[in-house]
Amino acid sequence: MKAAVKSLLLVSLVLPASVPAQTSARPGSCALEPDTEPCHLLEVRSVVPRGPAASAGVMAGDVLVKYDGRIVGCLADLNLARAAVTTESVPVAFRRGDKETSYLLPKGKLGVFLSEWRTDVVPDSDAKIVKGVPALGWDTGKMNSFMGALEAILKQQGATGDYVFLCGASGAAFRTQFFATWCPSSPDPTCGFDAAEAALAACGYKATVLHVSSDGKNKPAVLEAVRASIDAGMPVLAIDLIEMPEWGVITGYQKNGDELFCRTYFDKRKGCELAQKYPWAVYILKKAGKAPDGKASIRKSFGIVAGNLAAEKYGEYYSGLAAFDTWTRRLSTDDFAAMDSEKLANVVQANYWIFNRIVADRKTGIEYLDRIAEEMPELEPEMSDLTALYQQEVDLLDPLLDSLPCPGTVTRGDQWALEAKATEIQSLTQARSFEEQALAIWKELARRP
Repeated sequence: MKAAVKSLLLVSLVLPASVPAQTSARPGSCALEPDTEPCHLLEVRSVVPRGPAASAGVMAGDVLVKYDGRIVGCLADLNLARAAVTTESVPVAFRRGDKETSYLLPKGKLGVFLSEWRTDVVPDSDAKIVKGVPALGWDTGKMNSFMGALEAILKQQGATGDYVFLCGASGAAFRTQFFATWCPSSPDPTCGFDAAEAALAACGYKATVLHVSSDGKNKPAVLEAVRASIDAGMPVLAIDLIEMPEWGVITGYQKNGDELFCRTYFDKRKGCELAQKYPWAVYILKKAGKAPDGKASIRKSFGIVAGNLAAEKYGEYYSGLAAFDTWTRRLSTDDFAAMDSEKLANVVQANYWIFNRIVADRKTGIEYLDRIAEEMPELEPEMSDLTALYQQEVDLLDPLLDSLPCPGTVTRGDQWALEAKATEIQSLTQARSFEEQALAIWKELARRP
């Protein structure tokens, strides 16, 4: 289901130009042909102050096109070109708009951070595309892909409701869920407690949720609904469009819907991608009248968070304090050494992703609490107390992410050291105590008129 964050963060390829030279290009990289247009491009994400590129006048947004006269379209090309240089200075060409400028720079570090993008897809003449949907990406820190995709649609529609508000008002920023058999999708807002519906309601929208049946017989009807929404100028929320089952946005279609344009967390193009798969669930959004008053949505969120923390289960997902209890119990009692590799991989992935999402979500929650304190100063004391508790939780858990087993690092149960498990259990137990103290405050807030 979910991919490990350590892998996901590499998707955007935001790497320094000073990465070590490689002896061969990676699979699928551009060929170093002097007169061919590469299928990728290297965009300057940022420049190092007072570095060689900055001193020459290179700016963020410029595109690196040639190194020592050789066309470079990807990082593998750049590494190969750099490895071949025998002089102390080298001509490096950047493109800004339609103008290409060459600079003589020292070999080695350029002093730029680069994003590798594939060249954009050229739509068919009859393609239907909703323009203006912003890009998604793990590098934004918006780890809840549903809320990130929803925010993108709201921005395109000119509606209010950013990522922090959506996560806070829906309770997703403060939610913990755990499936007894280690489901990596436990943090998804559409699983267990429906934080997706709460987020939509908070910004004045509703959705028709359509699932493609296992036999695929209703796929034409789902596709017709997707086309109708795009034709009406409304992008569609969808899951599992590219690579992993994460949420993204269908922005258009061509060939009568056989090809879908999309924005996802796995995009390698600046423009829209073509979906690799047909989604198995879509949200067809519709405006549901005037958006609720922001303060009213904030007050409603108090009850949502308190309910999530106090409830034992929503469907098959343990919630709140019960989720922490079930999680630590499974860590203590499951015989990981007896699991086959597939089952163990699922456990490791679920454990890492849920843990990571608690850290990321609570950071977003702290931003939400800061906003409430600013907009509703009468609640500042309670917001301050909650912020202190969640900050302690983040400070406790965040440092463990680097040592926590993640997919690919553990292939046998005995590789998950007892000491590491004991540390995680102890930390989650302490985190639960912070959550329990927060629950008392949320309950008090929820009781107020």
